[in-house]
Amino acid sequence: MSSSARLAAPGWGWLIGVSSWLVAVFIGPATAWIGFFIVGAVSRRRAAYIAGAASGILGFTVATEVWGGFSDLVGAIVHLGGIIVGLALNPGWLRTLWERRVAAADKRGSSRTASTSQAARATTAAPKRRRRGSRAKPASQPAATSAAEPEARRMAETVGASSSDLLQTAEPVEPVDVQTATADELADLPGLNRTKARRAVKVRTKNGGFFSVEDFGEAAGLQPHEIVRLRSAATCSPRPRSPRSFGRRVDL
Repeated sequence: MSSSARLAAPGWGWLIGVSSWLVAVFIGPATAWIGFFIVGAVSRRRAAYIAGAASGILGFTVATEVWGGFSDLVGAIVHLGGIIVGLALNPGWLRTLWERRVAAADKRGSSRTASTSQAARATTAAPKRRRRGSRAKPASQPAATSAAEPEARRMAETVGASSSDLLQTAEPVEPVDVQTATADELADLPGLNRTKARRAVKVRTKNGGFFSVEDFGEAAGLQPHEIVRLRSAATCSPRPRSPRSFGRRVDL
């Protein structure tokens, strides 16, 4: 099983642990700015920096009672606003960290596969030491088969196919364009069904198209880890421009 297959979906422990920065937001404006700046520094999100600066400045004004008798009311509004902004930023924060984890796992898997392939080629290419007095093999003898052929023959006998068919590499599937695909085509994408596909088509018709694959995934109601899997099977072409009209229309 590949590394990306093992990381198909994040566990609840990972989701709760990565979302622990919200504790600073729930405590109040005095600590909320710390959580926002952590998210901004790691994920490089401008919205988190803006929320952290606003929370810190407003929290300072409340602590110094700049608002006078309205300080308690302003503090409650800032506290509630920080919680709402934090909950809105958390899905993007989870998606960013999960994409980095999947990319790192794929990179480790690719390096491990490359090392294994190099070792196999070196073993195959190494000449065997001939014993003294033994005769050399005739030149007409075929070369040693690769390590994949015995496994392919065993699987071929099981399913009733030839080993050459199993050794052939499948052609890559062309990504589905979520900007122009029908509901039936969208329903075949990872994490989608007919209901989610029809919902996405309605949103696309209403808004005039999608801005990105992430925009499509959110419109279809997908989770962050499902949107990550969707990137390898879907693409999003630019939104069609609406026709422009010049001048004013006068009714006669």
